[in-house]
Amino acid sequence: MFYGLKTEVVDGKVMCTCRDIPECVYDAPTVEEGEKFAAQAFPAALELFYRRKRAIIPLPSPLQEGEIPIRVPTRVQGKILLWNYMIENRYRLSDLSRLLNISATQVQRFVDLSKDGASMEAIDDALDVLGAHFTLTLQKR
Repeated sequence: MFYGLKTEVVDGKVMCTCRDIPECVYDAPTVEEGEKFAAQAFPAALELFYRRKRAIIPLPSPLQEGEIPIRVPTRVQGKILLWNYMIENRYRLSDLSRLLNISATQVQRFVDLSKDGASMEAIDDALDVLGAHFTLTLQKR
């Protein structure tokens, strides 16, 4: 999963934007710094702008010419897919807590995009009790 980062020099600074996450706009001293910041900041931005509002997180669209691909870590991809499935099917975190018979704090870790608190196996188990599953694919660069 890659989000496309567009960079543009504005007033001597590099302006970074993402079509799929319009709220994610920032400037950086260089393109390289912009890429590095995007890779670190995307999970937190998705958490802030979408998850806290109980909104579906937009999945990345195909890259367009001139965009820099920013890879989303696999665990964050899993959390995004779990979150979107829950929202689309009107599940709450308390529902998942009850179905898995675990604490609300543990369930919170399954969808916290800015922390590593849940394993892929735990996220997979959560999807399983909700009636869904992952299908993994491999793509060559």
